[in-house]
Amino acid sequence: MNDHLSEESWAAAVLDPSDPAVAEHLQGCAECRAEVSSFTEAINAARAVTLRAAERPESFWRAQRLAITERTVNRTFPSPWKRLAWVAATVILVVLSTTVVSRRNTPSLRTRTTRVETDDALLLSVQQSIQSDLPQALEPAELLTEEINRAAVSRKSR
Repeated sequence: MNDHLSEESWAAAVLDPSDPAVAEHLQGCAECRAEVSSFTEAINAARAVTLRAAERPESFWRAQRLAITERTVNRTFPSPWKRLAWVAATVILVVLSTTVVSRRNTPSLRTRTTRVETDDALLLSVQQSIQSDLPQALEPAELLTEEINRAAVSRKSR
């Protein structure tokens, strides 16, 4: 057989070797059989170490509990007021730095008045062009419009 076991088949072969398809493949493939054997040995070794650790005497576990209790009892935690003070200081710093940065980016008063003056000048220019007479290029169009308006008025009056 050229096809070796897939990842799922490896897990099935190591955890449950009774699967008929996996057992048939392992009988015919020495490479997969050796690999499954090494995985099985590693799992058995880990199981043995775990069991040995769990079978320690009660005195060992009592000493462990005592050591953990001593460490947790003697541990000091920082005051919540210190944390609150640090948070407040950080917030104040952020607000102040944002204010300083925003003030640096605002244009000066001179720039604002210059903009207002240019806006006023532009508005005056537009107003003057609206109130002025028509340019010479549009005078023929104005004559045509007047003629059309006169003809419309004379038709209405008939």
